[in-house]
Amino acid sequence: MAKQSNKIVTHNKRNTLGMSEQVYKQLLIKLETVNGSNPQKTSTARVFTRLEYLDPFLEVMLETTDRSQNTITVASRNISRGGMSVLHSSFIYPGTVVNAKLSRTDDSCYHARGSVIRCEHRGGVVHEIGIRFDTEIVVQEFIRPDINESIKSLETVTPENLNGKMIIVGNDPTIMPFIREYLQGTSINYGFAGTAKDALEKDINDYQLVFVCMDAGNMAGPEFTKHLREIGYRKPIILSGQSHDELSKQQVRLSNADLFLPVPFDENALLCALGEYLISQWSEKTLETVRSGVDRETVNLLRVEVAKLGVLLDQQIRTDDPILVYATCTKIRSIAPLLGMKSLRDLTLKVGDEVANSGDLSNHQDQLADIKLICTSMGKAA
Repeated sequence: MAKQSNKIVTHNKRNTLGMSEQVYKQLLIKLETVNGSNPQKTSTARVFTRLEYLDPFLEVMLETTDRSQNTITVASRNISRGGMSVLHSSFIYPGTVVNAKLSRTDDSCYHARGSVIRCEHRGGVVHEIGIRFDTEIVVQEFIRPDINESIKSLETVTPENLNGKMIIVGNDPTIMPFIREYLQGTSINYGFAGTAKDALEKDINDYQLVFVCMDAGNMAGPEFTKHLREIGYRKPIILSGQSHDELSKQQVRLSNADLFLPVPFDENALLCALGEYLISQWSEKTLETVRSGVDRETVNLLRVEVAKLGVLLDQQIRTDDPILVYATCTKIRSIAPLLGMKSLRDLTLKVGDEVANSGDLSNHQDQLADIKLICTSMGKAA
């Protein structure tokens, strides 16, 4: 089971198990390893991924056979696109109609109607209740995983169920040899663009999904993804490649991509990533809501990184090293649009290209000074 904890809010009240928040956490740890309930053991037949959803005081309304209603407070354990698991102090008959009051990441409430499909005794008074929702949910509205964790709500996808139109941008040798093979059994209409420049020459809004390599040719993948958002592309974007260092991870977080798929990946991982958006049609509003949850710390860390690059650029200018100046301008250019600094991106692109062509810094002193000034000021803003 992929994990992503919700923030647990302290309450004075108790659930039906009579547990405080601390005891609830201890119970969850115990359930990881006893009674054969280790969530790491994934059923090969499971379609939806179970994700950790922690709410020790979840309100659930039960509808009895005589149509009366009874609201209880239970402790949740996990959630998936198709249902959830909760912990309760007594047996509930399978088939019982329930209405769970779920909290979205924006603190709004959603009433998920469904029915009990299993009730298992876990020891003492603890019973684990499995609930199946009447209507599938978008899990990412209720948890907010780090995009670098590549959390997907599907565990398996039938290739024939995948259709739509997508474009693959980049020429990553760790991706391209496999992608054609893995897509053979699908009904997806796909095409390739070797570089971001090539992709922009097409009608990008004609594609339901854009798959972008971390190296998108004339642009870094996160930079290109951000650019697509700037020019109005609101449909799903999947970034794929390596993000081992912290800077790359920060760039992925601020790219405005919807999902990150690390390499190497197998056929099932790719199909599940594509199925996330091609099987269930997300609205543009839902996509925007889910992808907008970037924390302040991520922004500040990138600001600090740009400030460090400004100091490095100053040293390279003093030693009159146009090759290193070009390399540093390229790094700054790839980060700037993630911080909404289009002018800095354009300036470093122009100066970097001119320095690369001429091999001379003397004609660009004023522009380089402007770049240094902007970059060093970023450290103060962080």
